[in-house]
Amino acid sequence: MLSSSASSSSPPSSSISDTEVAKFSELSKTWWDPKENPLIGMNSIRVGYIMDQMSTERSLKGKRALDVGCGGGLLSESLARLGAKVTGVEPSLALAEQARLHAELDPRTRTIDYRGGWTVEQLAIEVEQSDAEKYDMICCLEVIEHVADVDSILSSMQRLLKPNGKLFLSTINRTTKSKAVAIVGAEYIMRYLPVGTHDWNQFKSPEEVRALVEASGLQEVDVQGMILTSPPFQGRWDWALSTDDTDINWIGTYRLASGEDDTTSSSNE
Repeated sequence: MLSSSASSSSPPSSSISDTEVAKFSELSKTWWDPKENPLIGMNSIRVGYIMDQMSTERSLKGKRALDVGCGGGLLSESLARLGAKVTGVEPSLALAEQARLHAELDPRTRTIDYRGGWTVEQLAIEVEQSDAEKYDMICCLEVIEHVADVDSILSSMQRLLKPNGKLFLSTINRTTKSKAVAIVGAEYIMRYLPVGTHDWNQFKSPEEVRALVEASGLQEVDVQGMILTSPPFQGRWDWALSTDDTDINWIGTYRLASGEDDTTSSSNE
């Protein structure tokens, strides 16, 4: 299923960057190629982390999941196969179409509701105006380093989260180490990613994100690093979680701050 927005222009409150949307649209045809997309190697460790934080090992049956900046559908498909009812929001029409086409290959993923050309701000307005059910889990993975307004995207996700729901967010830390590995190494030396994929100034530390989510009515639950266990030679990426190394990639869990949205708990659970 693929829904598209009524307008190709972004609303005034949009967090998206048109430059970033155009950049990632170019990657749509190679999104599912493990030699071209390092996120494929990272996906299993991200899913494992999410399942652990959701306190479940095998199934997300009955859970409503939102994948913000879903790209070509990598995480969305994993969540759908685990039983979740998934909505994927992707401002790039090209990537959303690629996600839809790939989802058609598996009966378990054909029901994903892909919103091509949509922003999370638009979805928040739609849900509020229609009094639709909110989400048990929202994933925003490797996205905030590419948006124009982090406050806007966090605020919109906060509005879409059920009272007992969880937000999962991952990004790259802004350290000397991350600049050497994620930009100089991955883009300029090894050419695993197109040059210009990342802007080091857009990277954020767990502490910076904690302050931002708190300002949006959320609170931190857990943060862990994601580290490479071996050099990514020949396009092979082996990842592991780390409780003490967030110098490059990291992932965190957040929930509504105490007292937030209590009035909606009876209607959304």
